[in-house]
Amino acid sequence: MNQLLLSKRVDLGILHQCVSKILNERVNCVKSWEFDSIVCKSLNFTTEGVYRIHGIADIMGKEVPWAVVVKVIKPGQVEMNDPWYHNYWRREALVNQSDILVKLPDVINTSQCFNVEEKTDGSVWIWMEEIIEDSIKIWSENDYAFVARQLGIFNGAYVTGHTLPEHNWICRNWLESWISGCKKYASDPNIYYPQIQFGLNIENIWDSYTCLNNNINNLLQALSKLPRVLAHQDLSRQNMFINTYQGAVKVWTLIDWQFLSISGLGEDLGKLYGVAMSQGNIESDQGDYYQNLLFKNYIEGLKDAGWNGDITLPRYGFCASVALRSAWEVPKLIKLAASSQIDLNVIENLTRIVSIQMDLGVEADSLMRDVNLSEQEFIN
Repeated sequence: MNQLLLSKRVDLGILHQCVSKILNERVNCVKSWEFDSIVCKSLNFTTEGVYRIHGIADIMGKEVPWAVVVKVIKPGQVEMNDPWYHNYWRREALVNQSDILVKLPDVINTSQCFNVEEKTDGSVWIWMEEIIEDSIKIWSENDYAFVARQLGIFNGAYVTGHTLPEHNWICRNWLESWISGCKKYASDPNIYYPQIQFGLNIENIWDSYTCLNNNINNLLQALSKLPRVLAHQDLSRQNMFINTYQGAVKVWTLIDWQFLSISGLGEDLGKLYGVAMSQGNIESDQGDYYQNLLFKNYIEGLKDAGWNGDITLPRYGFCASVALRSAWEVPKLIKLAASSQIDLNVIENLTRIVSIQMDLGVEADSLMRDVNLSEQEFIN
């Protein structure tokens, strides 16, 4: 929808309520405000837009600035109406209306939700606290190590006694559902593989991908046997913020809980690592180094949470999660390689990423057999 039209649909009563909560003062007069679109690297299919409303409030004759973020979500394809679908369109609104975020382990900070507004056109406006990172920068190795350790503590809480929420709209089979979506919306690699341009040597990737696909049901079944944890499942850079308070205390804030799920131990770390490479936040030629850095610190986080189990289990969750991202990226690579206009840099980068996915697929298969994951279930 046009940004100007959206701004005219702002409910001034809700706006005043939100500003009052932000400033911790009753606000009856918002002197002026503006409605700006926030540019996102990628938007979910269910997201119409993300906006920043900001302005000046009059508090006892004093002008005070304020800002609030509004996320507009809307119904999508038919499958997105299913509460168990990985991308159920109402999930983020329901998360914010529930007490889930309040009851998260203390290691996670979240954006405060001020209001979930149902619009007459069927869309939902989620009014949220604006989170601003200390500096917009490329994360360092230390930042990634910190985040992986915090994630380990977060996931580890649920295998050491923290209660999992039971709402029926939380996805229980996130990766399986996501893969089914990929098969529906990704290009068919079987169509493009015969058209690959001469000189692009990706036969080994194709063979490994075919083998992985043939084994996908076993991999997913084994994933379902892992200890269960609450997972964010969308740990892209745009959804994570690191802030330092009082010059020392680091705080990790997560936004966008649309993909909230109950998943296997290690899955969320695989999503973080895989997305970071796909979006270029981790360079593909440094993939092996960051893989080791992230996993090592994730395990340290699990230990910090009090978990001292078999690290084969989170390793399997990590490997399978990364490997199965190939359901989207191999079709993308094959189609690019079949194009008459080839960008070799893009193809080489994606080839490195997919090669890592294939290697981790082999490791996942080996781990699955070593601990007989397809036959037994590990209880939290």
